[in-house]
This record gives sequence, C-alpha cells and structure tokens, in this order.
Amino acid sequence: MTFRRPTRPSERLHAAIVERRIRHYGDPDLDRHVAQAVAKPTGRGWRLDKSERSAQIDAVIALCMALERAEHRPAPVQLVGWL
Repeated sequence: MTFRRPTRPSERLHAAIVERRIRHYGDPDLDRHVAQAVAKPTGRGWRLDKSERSAQIDAVIALCMALERAEHRPAPVQLVGWL
C-alpha cells in the first residue's frame, strides 16, 4: 500500500462498507480483488494485504485511496508570520 500509515485508510474503507456508505453492483473484477484481500492486524490497527503472494488487490487499494482522498480533509494551513 502506498500510504504512509495504511491502517487508517483501511479502517475508513471498512467503516464505509459496514455503514453502507459505499456499495458496488457486482463488477467481476472488483469482486475478484475484494475476495483476494485480507485484513492483517498490526500494532496500530489493521491494514489491507494480499491473501497470497500472487493475489491482485489493486482495485481495492484504489478504492481505499479514493475514499481516503474524498473523506479526509486536512486542516487548512494558516500563515503565522513571515520568515
């Protein structure tokens, strides 16, 4: 996963699915990628990983990244002064 902290986006995706904020309607490629993804526990939570070395989960990772971008709004930067 390309996130610096992959647990937060993975947990955000899980919450969105459980809360039914996102759904998909039977796309076979996404179904296959979801079926090959597993949750791996870490010291900071859980993260998405491949069920086996040859598994493809790119669509799930892309969905996770898109949801993170759509829902995570960082606080705006404030100018404190000039250097």
